Amino acid sequence: MGEHFELTTWPRHHNMFYKVTSSAINFEVKAPANAGIGLSSKAGPTCDYIVAIGHNRHSWIKKMTVRIGKESVETPNILSAQEYKKFWISWYGDILRLGRDGETKPIVALSCRNSNLKYITFSAIDDHRNPVHWKIELPPLLEKSLLKPVTGGELYWVQVDADTQFPDGAFIGGYEKENLYIIRANHRGSLTPGKFVSSEGLGYIPWGGEANVKSFFEVLCGYDCSWVPTKLDNIPVGAVVAGHSEDTGHEKLYVGRARYFDHIIPGKVQPSHKVCYIAYDGKEVSVENYEILVVPDKNRSANKFLLPAVDMNIMVESEDENDDIDDHSMNYDNYDGFFYADPL
Repeated sequence: MGEHFELTTWPRHHNMFYKVTSSAINFEVKAPANAGIGLSSKAGPTCDYIVAIGHNRHSWIKKMTVRIGKESVETPNILSAQEYKKFWISWYGDILRLGRDGETKPIVALSCRNSNLKYITFSAIDDHRNPVHWKIELPPLLEKSLLKPVTGGELYWVQVDADTQFPDGAFIGGYEKENLYIIRANHRGSLTPGKFVSSEGLGYIPWGGEANVKSFFEVLCGYDCSWVPTKLDNIPVGAVVAGHSEDTGHEKLYVGRARYFDHIIPGKVQPSHKVCYIAYDGKEVSVENYEILVVPDKNRSANKFLLPAVDMNIMVESEDENDDIDDHSMNYDNYDGFFYADPL
C-alpha cells in the first residue's frame, strides 16, 4: 500500500521532496488561487518541470531547464477554496501529463524525454497569501533489485558420442516438443552449430538445404550468456562464435535460434547469407529475424550501431511567458538500443 497524508503549503515556504518511482501520482487540491507541483531528477533548490493548476486562469506544464518549453491551456475555475478537487500526474512514456480524476485524457501534456524524474514537491505559484491544501497518495517505492554478479558459468564445449554421457551443464537453447541443446559438428569441411534432440539421442545441423544427422558432436555448456534479438547480418559485439564455413575463407558461424511453427530452434548464423539457418523436419530452413547468443561482459563497444525550498514563483518569473512553444512534440522515432559490429 502507498502512503496517504495531508499538508498545507504556502508560497516561498520550505517544502519537502518525495521520491516517486512509479511514474504517476494521485492527489487532491483545495486552494483559492493556484497550485504548483515540481518534478525533478534529484532533490534540490530547482525543479526540472513545473506543473501549474489554475495559474492566471490557465493550467500549464513548463520545462525549466530550457528557455522555450511550455504547454498551456485555459482552465477557469479548475480549483476551489471550499472543496477538494482530484487530479493525477503521470510521466511515463517520455510524456508529462496532468489530468482530472476519472478522465484518461490529460488536461495538458508536454514531452519530458530522457528526464529520469524521481522526485516531486508541492507548493503554490503566486506570492500573495495562497494556502494550498493537499491530500496526497504516494505510491509505494519500487526500488530496483540489487543484481548479483554472475561468477563462473563461462561457456565451453564438451565432446559427445554414443559412448559418452551427456553433460549435466549443457545449455538449453530452445524447445521443440522438448528441450533442445546447442551442438556443433564437423561436416564437409565446416564446423557447423545445430541442435540436439534428447529423445532421439541425435544431433542435427543445417547444411546444404538439409538437416544432417550427427551422432558425434560437441555440446555447448555453461550459463554466462544471453540471447539478443537481431536480423539479417547485424551481429552484436560478443556474439558466440561456434564454428566456420567450409569455403576457403572459413567465415565465422555464430550460435543463433529462431521461432518456427511455435518452436524455438537453435542453429547457425552465417553473416554473408544474412539469415539464421535451423534444422527442421529433415530440411535446412532460413529465417531473417532471429536471436543470437552473446557473452554479456564482452558487449562493451562497437564500430557500428544498430549495435530544500523550491521557489516556483521565481522560477516561473525567470522565464518568458510569451515564448513560442517548440518542445512538446509527442512522437519520436524508435531507436535500436543494441550495438552491432560490422559483419565478419
